Amino acid sequence: MSNQHQHNVLTILLMRFEVQPSEGIKIGKQWLEEHPQSNWGTILRLLKNNQLQVVEKSLKLIEPSAQTSPSKIVHKYRGVEIQPKPTSTIKDIKEQNSDKKRQYRGVKY
Repeated sequence: MSNQHQHNVLTILLMRFEVQPSEGIKIGKQWLEEHPQSNWGTILRLLKNNQLQVVEKSLKLIEPSAQTSPSKIVHKYRGVEIQPKPTSTIKDIKEQNSDKKRQYRGVKY
């Protein structure tokens, strides 16, 4: 089972952190030497829960943030920040549309 865990850890390291398997084995063994109570299954669980990160060719635990709720909710899509749209009423929309001139096939309305 440990061999399967090791294979899964190396796969995650390759896909998420672009660490080659030969380097991933060294990183994993270094982590196991620093944490003798751990095994490959522990590393796998921590990686799946996003609690480990590769920093300077070694695994580091991600500390939980002290702030529990975000001060400002930001939604991002492909690196672009999306702001929530202001709510508008039907009356506002009608006023905006009444100012516009419409044209369909050359005929203005």
